[in-house]
Amino acid sequence: MTGGQKRGETGTAERVQVLRLKSGRTEQELASELGLTIHSYSDLEQHDEELESAVSIAQALKLANLLQTDLLVLLGETEIPVKMPIARVRSALNAQLGNSAEAREVMEDTINWDLGPFLEGSDEWTTVYTIDFVRQLAIAIEVDWQVLLAGIAAG
Repeated sequence: MTGGQKRGETGTAERVQVLRLKSGRTEQELASELGLTIHSYSDLEQHDEELESAVSIAQALKLANLLQTDLLVLLGETEIPVKMPIARVRSALNAQLGNSAEAREVMEDTINWDLGPFLEGSDEWTTVYTIDFVRQLAIAIEVDWQVLLAGIAAG
């Protein structure tokens, strides 16, 4: 049981495993679909924090889709929040940071991530970042992380 998990609650790893078994897929099938090694995929079913820290947002979204669920549900969120379009977040952050390299550097130091791919808005940005990035960004801009993740999942 992880630190934030209460007795009787299932963790993220267990939810992934239960949904995989329900889907009739093997670990190897999902690993292949996600571009992971079997060992890396197995970690998703053994360690609750793996889905948030070890795979990209794009891989997490694809896993949720393959398991026919919502990413926030897979992460254990019972209430799906309002969705904030991620393009709006990107625009607001770009406006806030302006052309100030110093402001951007402070923000990057605060969240401990390079903002380049996110601020550039390329379609591939979700392959660069993890859900942990979304959490750190949300804290920095004072927005609920689930709202940001829902906006990405919708986008």
